[in-house]
Amino acid sequence: MFCILSMITGCSTIFTAQEWSENYALMDGAQSTSPEMIDGNLETIGEASLTSEHRVYTLNDRAEFVRNDSIVVVSLPAKKNIYRIILHTVNLKEFVVYIDKSKVTKGENWHRVTEMQDVRSSIIDLKFKMPYYTNQVKIRIVKTNPQNRAHYRSMRLSSLVGSGNLNRSIYNGFNTRTHQPGRIREIEIYGIKAIEK
Repeated sequence: MFCILSMITGCSTIFTAQEWSENYALMDGAQSTSPEMIDGNLETIGEASLTSEHRVYTLNDRAEFVRNDSIVVVSLPAKKNIYRIILHTVNLKEFVVYIDKSKVTKGENWHRVTEMQDVRSSIIDLKFKMPYYTNQVKIRIVKTNPQNRAHYRSMRLSSLVGSGNLNRSIYNGFNTRTHQPGRIREIEIYGIKAIEK
């Protein structure tokens, strides 16, 4: 019994002797595909970039033809041990987090870290038992909560018609389930630092 208590106390001492690092996303030189997501201002909202992959459209309730996942990548100026990521979201419902495990500074070897489904909170706090040593984090938004869906439907269909990918007759009978881009107020990325005694 004494041994167990000693082990627990010892672990407690280790964890209390540490604190979160500065927010790496605010470091000089940090970049994002949506700069508003790492500007330190919760009032600004960034929008993830739609991909051209995994398209799913519904044409007259029969043919599958739009769903675009949306992606945001945060790049740090140097590799860090990442223990924690906080997302302040607007409309995320399902997403996947990846880190770049490439040994080359500008290489990309994405490793799946975690997947979140049926998200109901606007603040998602992800803590990892073991650190991920990387300088890039990617968030792939698979599903979003509907917000002003008609606007995005119209905008998406108009772009398809204008590009010649969708003719007018198909446009008129087009019933689409359009994936809205992920919208995030802020992304915070942390490591752990020891408290100096």
